[in-house]
Amino acid sequence: MRVLPEPLRGRLDDPLWRLQNLYWIEDKAGRMRRFRLNAAQMRLHRGLWFRNAVLKARQLGISTYVALLMLDRCLFTPNYHAGIIDKTLPDAEQKLEKLRFAWEHLDYEPPGAEAEERALACLGAMIKQRSGQMKSGACKPLSDARTRLAFANGSDVRLGTTLRGGTLQLLHVSELAHVSVHAPWRAREIRTGAINTVAADGTVILESTHEGGRYGVNYEMMQQAMENAARDELLPLDFRFFFFSWFDNPDYALKGRPHWSDSMGAYFDKLSEAGVRLSTEQRLWYARMERTMGAAMRQEYPSTPEEAFCTGNDGAIYGSQIALLREAGRIGVDFAFRPDEPLYTSWDLGLSDHTAIWLIQQYGGQVYWLDHYAANQLPLEHFAGKIREWEQAYGPIAAHFLPHDAAHRDPHGHSYVESLDACGISAVRVVPRTPDIWRGINGLRGLLARSWFHRRTLAQRVNARGEAEPSGLSCLERYRTAPPGASGTLRDAPLHDACSHSADAARMFAEALSHGMVAPVALRHSARRALM
Repeated sequence: MRVLPEPLRGRLDDPLWRLQNLYWIEDKAGRMRRFRLNAAQMRLHRGLWFRNAVLKARQLGISTYVALLMLDRCLFTPNYHAGIIDKTLPDAEQKLEKLRFAWEHLDYEPPGAEAEERALACLGAMIKQRSGQMKSGACKPLSDARTRLAFANGSDVRLGTTLRGGTLQLLHVSELAHVSVHAPWRAREIRTGAINTVAADGTVILESTHEGGRYGVNYEMMQQAMENAARDELLPLDFRFFFFSWFDNPDYALKGRPHWSDSMGAYFDKLSEAGVRLSTEQRLWYARMERTMGAAMRQEYPSTPEEAFCTGNDGAIYGSQIALLREAGRIGVDFAFRPDEPLYTSWDLGLSDHTAIWLIQQYGGQVYWLDHYAANQLPLEHFAGKIREWEQAYGPIAAHFLPHDAAHRDPHGHSYVESLDACGISAVRVVPRTPDIWRGINGLRGLLARSWFHRRTLAQRVNARGEAEPSGLSCLERYRTAPPGASGTLRDAPLHDACSHSADAARMFAEALSHGMVAPVALRHSARRALM
């Protein structure tokens, strides 16, 4: 039986020492090296709570740290059960491979090793013998399946995409933001199912680069954690918030002649005003990387949490326009409507589907989005009531722009136009169908460049089931093309989802403008006076 080297006796009781000395990883260049915590990993380790919400930039090593933390706890705590959830099972398997690699190389002795390295390899061999079993002349974990890694002390790590069943002491949920955008039902399952498998004295680590703007399970949980940061005391079931920006990685620096655009320089100045001091090398790295990443830069490499939440998702159709409006301070503005200018509504219709309506004014070359309303599976009378409510608050509405199918008749022989008229809503204008939806989309893109959005358009709504749904502005921000291979969807076609209805309603106003259905300025004033 091996004897533990004298210098290492007593060190195994220190989890941080074990993490810093026992485990091997492969770095980005494919080279083996002994794991040492970087600054971001150390900050997370020292501040680790029972429930943890980590918002981060790419490639900071957080998932590697969590993988080795899992392995360490499993090896040194009997009957310890850990779980990994990722956006796909292959992604989760890659994280399990990090654990497997570290376990297999516990006894690795590098070429030309000095006494300390030989002693650590000896210690690793003792740990492997204790936690595994001999198979074909080699020491293996007790269970070595693709989706599970188990050890002789009863501990194990298993994978899944929800992990609802069973009991865990440590749960790692990676890329919850991606799941929230692309599979929201699974994100809800993770929140209500998987997290509840961890006891109050267990550990949950949610870590993700954010996408999806201010909507979705990941955004809601990060916001809760940020609110918890202002509290004097956290309870075990409260999430602690961590944010790691791109400049937390010292590798994100580039030597060369300092040169970047004026707009990029203004961005760096804003960060300086907020207390962020960047070196010339960091600024050059960011400027060069932004040229490659484009609009996705602040999603993948955010400087602040707010910046991460202001980004859309992959394939966002209006994402860059909304981002520019945010930078210009044109979103969430508490401006007053102009009583001397006409009001318009713009609609997207559904029978058993969503119906969405925008309240809009246009004057002085600018477009003002005053309010937004959407609901599902409600009769037309309900939406007529919303119109009357707006007219009581703002005055008569000059025109209601509805899509081309509003003129179609239902089985009872009535059209939307006739039904709205029966509800007391007149001045309905049916916008002709545009053969190519992208003409209308590009028209709205141009319109957004001179738009302002009232803070009411940021209000999140709640559906009949009590579930939060995106605000009108979030719908525009998250409206996107269908991912490659989406069933029943044409290539590059907009995705029909919970956000598409409000986006289509906004597009109706752009198409009404293109068809000359919004009255010229002189006529608008005379029409407004007549309505009043």
